This record gives sequence, structure tokens and C-alpha cells, in this order.
Amino acid sequence: MKLKFTAVLGVFALAACLALTAAAQQSGSTSQGASTTPSATQSTPPAKGSTTPGIDKREHNQKKRIQQGVKSGELTKHETKQLAKEQKEIRQDERAAKADGKVTKQERKQLHQELNKSSQHIAKQKHDAQKRPKARKKP
Repeated sequence: MKLKFTAVLGVFALAACLALTAAAQQSGSTSQGASTTPSATQSTPPAKGSTTPGIDKREHNQKKRIQQGVKSGELTKHETKQLAKEQKEIRQDERAAKADGKVTKQERKQLHQELNKSSQHIAKQKHDAQKRPKARKKP
């Protein structure tokens, strides 16, 4: 019972982290139910170079890889926490790069390098010998 609870708790913690990620990515977008088409009431569009769709897509893919690793048992609780922390740091760096309204070429390069390193860490942790113990079924 205790193992099953810790496995569920680990999944819950990752889900909470992912929910915060989604909320952070949506900050600055229109509120729910509002039209996403430009209107006369909206201010000027974001400065050229301030969006990071390639980086956002890679972050999303890495998040899905971590979720899959948790679900399959390839990632331990500790590994999951470390990978989630690394993803959080990348998001913070991305927000800092966007803070002045322009993501420079050098900032993009740095973010992609961080994502490359993170991707390698995910692969390494998912394929190491450590496995999450399976929960025992009740008799």
C-alpha cells in the first residue's frame, strides 16, 4: 500500500509541476473564453523575436517524455524530481530572455543548449538500470 501511495504521489507531483508549466506558458495570452483574434482593443503585437515556438515545442516534448517515463516506471521518484527541476530552470531562463521583449540569437542558442543537455539527461535516466518498484496488488 505504501509503495502504491508513493507512486501515486510522485505522479501527482509531476502533474502539479506540469500544470504550473502550462499556466506559465499561457501567461500573457488571452483569458479563457475570450477571442484569440486580434481586435482594436488589443495593444501592439509582441516584438519580432520575442516568441519561442521551437523552444516551447521542445519543452512540451520533454515534458511528455518525462510523463511517459513515470508511467512506465523507467523513472524513479528522485529522477523525476531532478528532471522536473531542470525543466523549471529552463522555463525561468526562457522567461528572463523574453523579459526585454526580444529573444536574441545568443539567448535562443543558450536555451537550445540547455534543452539539448536536458534531453540527454532524460534519455540517460530513462535507460539506466534503476526502476521504480511496482506497487503490490492487494490479495
